[in-house]
Amino acid sequence: MRGVLLDTHTLYWLVSGAAELEAEALVAIGESQQVGKLYVSPITAWEISLATQKQTNAPQLGELTGAKWFRAAIRETGARIIPIGERIAAGAADVVAETRHKDPGDCYLIATARMKKIPIVTRDATIIQIADSGYLDVIAC
Repeated sequence: MRGVLLDTHTLYWLVSGAAELEAEALVAIGESQQVGKLYVSPITAWEISLATQKQTNAPQLGELTGAKWFRAAIRETGARIIPIGERIAAGAADVVAETRHKDPGDCYLIATARMKKIPIVTRDATIIQIADSGYLDVIAC
């Protein structure tokens, strides 16, 4: 079991129950948890914190800040954080050049998955389309 990297929305949905996840994704997440290979990126904390500032469709975090919610989600899921080092940071720039995808959060997630050779659990149509070209592995949720 290589483990999986959770997309920001996937982590949010998994913890909040705000959306149902596909059976295949839930199995992969559960198996990854069992072997200690469920991963998240610190970019997810950034994305959650940014999302809470939106006027519409902001995630419901109760009284928690994005950072506190992220830490609680990590504890609840048993996920491990993959640090963003120079290889992942440079890899995120490569994602832009190689795929023309310009969402910074997604580029960091894609680079992380590629560097660690693990699939991303996501519902993001653009990431899935990039994966369809063989650029990375995805488990659709």
